[in-house]
Amino acid sequence: RCTNEILLCIKKGERHLKKCITFEEHLLSDIGRTVPCTHLPELGPYGECNINDFQTDLSEVQQEIRSLCIFTHAKVIPANAFSRLTTLQFLYITGHQVRRVHSGAFSGLLNLKYLHVYFNDSGCSSVIMDTPVFAGLDHVEQLSLEGLRWSGVPNTTFDHLVGLVRLVLDTICVQELGEVLCRFSNDTFHLKHLTLKNSGITSIRSTGCPSRSKAWPLTVLAEVQTLEITGDPIRIIATNSLAVFRNLSSLTLSFYGVWLGSIWESGIRKVSKLELSGITLNEYHTNFKDLCHLVSQLRLQSLELTHVTLDTLSKEDIDNCGTELKKLSVCNSKIQHLDPRFWTSIAGLQILNMAHIELTTAPFCFAGNGTMWNLTTLGLWHNRLTVVKTNQFICMPLLEQLLLNDNWIKILEPAAFTGLFHLKVLKLNSNRIKVLAVNDFDSLRALEILLIDNNVIENIEHGVFRNQDELRELTLGRLEYVYTLHLSVLFYGFPEKMQRLCIDAHYGTNIYIGSIGQPNSSFILELNGDILIISDYSSPFFESVRELKLNGSLFLFKLYFFVPYFSNLESLEVLGNPEKVYINYNGISKLRYLKRLKLINLNFSNHTNPDITFWNLKLLRILVLYNCRLSFLTKRMFRDLQSLELLRLHSVSPLILHDGMFDVLPALREVVLDRVDFRCDCENGWLLEWAESSRQVQVIYMQHQQCILQYEKWNFLATMEKLCQTGMQYLCYLGTASTITLLVSASVSYRFAYWPCVVLFFRLRGYVERKIGRRIRKRRRPRQEEDYLEEEAEMKYDAFVSFSSHDEAWVFGELAPRLEEQGQPRLRLCLHNRDFEVGKGIVDNIAESIYSSRRTVCVLTRRYLRSDWCGLEMRMATHRLLEEQKHRLILIFLEHISPFELSAFHRLSKLVKSHTYLDWPQDESERIHFWERLRRNIAAEGRDI
Repeated sequence: RCTNEILLCIKKGERHLKKCITFEEHLLSDIGRTVPCTHLPELGPYGECNINDFQTDLSEVQQEIRSLCIFTHAKVIPANAFSRLTTLQFLYITGHQVRRVHSGAFSGLLNLKYLHVYFNDSGCSSVIMDTPVFAGLDHVEQLSLEGLRWSGVPNTTFDHLVGLVRLVLDTICVQELGEVLCRFSNDTFHLKHLTLKNSGITSIRSTGCPSRSKAWPLTVLAEVQTLEITGDPIRIIATNSLAVFRNLSSLTLSFYGVWLGSIWESGIRKVSKLELSGITLNEYHTNFKDLCHLVSQLRLQSLELTHVTLDTLSKEDIDNCGTELKKLSVCNSKIQHLDPRFWTSIAGLQILNMAHIELTTAPFCFAGNGTMWNLTTLGLWHNRLTVVKTNQFICMPLLEQLLLNDNWIKILEPAAFTGLFHLKVLKLNSNRIKVLAVNDFDSLRALEILLIDNNVIENIEHGVFRNQDELRELTLGRLEYVYTLHLSVLFYGFPEKMQRLCIDAHYGTNIYIGSIGQPNSSFILELNGDILIISDYSSPFFESVRELKLNGSLFLFKLYFFVPYFSNLESLEVLGNPEKVYINYNGISKLRYLKRLKLINLNFSNHTNPDITFWNLKLLRILVLYNCRLSFLTKRMFRDLQSLELLRLHSVSPLILHDGMFDVLPALREVVLDRVDFRCDCENGWLLEWAESSRQVQVIYMQHQQCILQYEKWNFLATMEKLCQTGMQYLCYLGTASTITLLVSASVSYRFAYWPCVVLFFRLRGYVERKIGRRIRKRRRPRQEEDYLEEEAEMKYDAFVSFSSHDEAWVFGELAPRLEEQGQPRLRLCLHNRDFEVGKGIVDNIAESIYSSRRTVCVLTRRYLRSDWCGLEMRMATHRLLEEQKHRLILIFLEHISPFELSAFHRLSKLVKSHTYLDWPQDESERIHFWERLRRNIAAEGRDI
């Protein structure tokens, strides 16, 4: 029956989709991640695969690949799965369904150095590992196994990893460290770093292996230098349980035990670095004297504490820490009483980090009474400091890094940084600084990195950066109330070593360059702000910018887009606001040295001619177009992009790719379709054929794209495969198997040509009746009027009502009662739910009802237009209208449907243009006239409404 749903049964396409991509390192940051992975630098070419079968799908990978990341749904990693990839050095496998790894699975990987296998993301999977599973991996230096149930790992698993330096085991579900050590091989004598994360280890004992079938590899463990056990609730550390690690230099523990003394009684000797965290240190107040005893016993040089609660931190507490401690970090913790003189007992301390401990003051130098501190790094980030006082750090003449970011600092008092002649890094970002005074940074002549972004700055005095000749990086902002920014008077000569300048103007500002000079080498310029206006032109400064990043709505120089004035740009990123401002971006075509172009949220639909925007960019290698309001891409647009290797597209509106547009891109290697909504039209079939046949270009995410068909979105590949099978294929099949083809054609015709045949039947029927009727009318013309009245009287119904089942409530609640039970004359309506004859075919019922009714009333809604049955009823009524040349059809629009939407339904659109129709009024006062008019036109003999 009439319904508003279209059931489009689409069989999955038979096209071969590429499962793997490869790319070079310079594309790494722009290509996006297709599988979970973290690539290492300088190990290209890189590859990423989403596969189901290792043996067949990996055949797409280039043999010279050096880094490969795989996401697989396979349950088995077979033998020799990677044997052809002899140059591979980095392999990352994510296989949450893998349950078996065959012996020799990694054979042939003679150059492999890094292997990561991720079995489970939420627990431990039971995986059968056939030995020798790692045979042939003599050169592997780092192995990571994650989500693997350790109890199923054979004792001989690590026998062949003779070159292993670092082993990382994550989520392996063990309770005792000894269970892990028992499976180590004596052959792994190069092992230096052992890391266990989130594995459930609760105790460290020296009881040996549970089955007594194998002993700990003592010679191997004696060479381990770094032991990290994090995310595990370690409650018991037995005496001498860590004595086997005789050369340990760094120990990281999540300690949940009661007594810290169990750590130094564990048997470890001198350790340079100790990191401690855990619920015990948090729940039980820790005495720093006990920690100092631990420091002196282990002769620590670095102590890092996380999630601790300290009673006190004073000079007396630290007296027993010795003189070897060089680094102290206390983070995410609470100190009940902090004595700012504590550091005077460990004057040899070089690095102090106290972050996330709610510090409100840091008067270390004032409390030191003139004592000099050899500190080189002081980190006080994420506290509650509100002011930097005069001479606050004067006792730290060797300080090189001062990290004050993410505090509540509002004021920099005069001479706040006096004495910091060696300071190279100063972070003041994410504070509440309002004013930058002329002498704030006067003494910081060695400063190389200054971060002041994310501050609401109201005033910047002239010459504030005049002494920072060594400056390499400066971030400045937000300049919410600085409406004019003169760079020349900020620096009094641009720093020659500047590499990155970032200005956040927030609402916007006028930037004057002036006679600023230029750096010795190229640098990066980042400008953020809603309205950015460059008010003068400085050729040396503009020409020195090689990378430009813009974020805002308006970027102008003398009412023009200012980007073309940076004539030597090699990289350009523009993030705009497509709803707010329209700019002509055609000037981009003047950037002849551009190699990378990333455009996000721009509006090319107004004031910009996209046909010429990318002309002359012959050196461009990377092009990213993200939601730029482009309606189409053509050959003409890309005619000069001879060096383009990567094209990345994202469009929230339908985008048309013209046939052959990639033919003018000889260097193209990757096309990334983040999101592109196509039309379900066979004109797009060329894209599928090109993507499948191209050996040089890899199309990424094609399988995720959608196309639009009758207001609904469908999978692009599957829909196109269904809609666009060629006639040539059909003819070839017909010629080679004529008998079978006849049978197939009959079944296909019944399935797909049923409705066209029904329409054809009624069209032929009308044609015959018209031919015969003309002859009869010539003989019986005097009786025509009388026959018509007689025919009308013989009609069973006044009107047949065609409607969607979704509008049934309106028909039975409004239409039927009004016309059948109220008013004069009372009308007889044919409603399919009520009046169709039981047992008769639906098509026959429809035909008989229409030809037994004086009128046909169509209740039009969007769901009506999408219904096949309703469409049949409309076609039958239209055919009767044409064949009898009498008014038989009345249209009621129950909801507003635009002419654009009606244009897809040619016959109905033509009727609407040539016939008057009724609109269901929203105002109840107008509905009385509506019912009178409808009743009159059903009962009347007129030709139109």
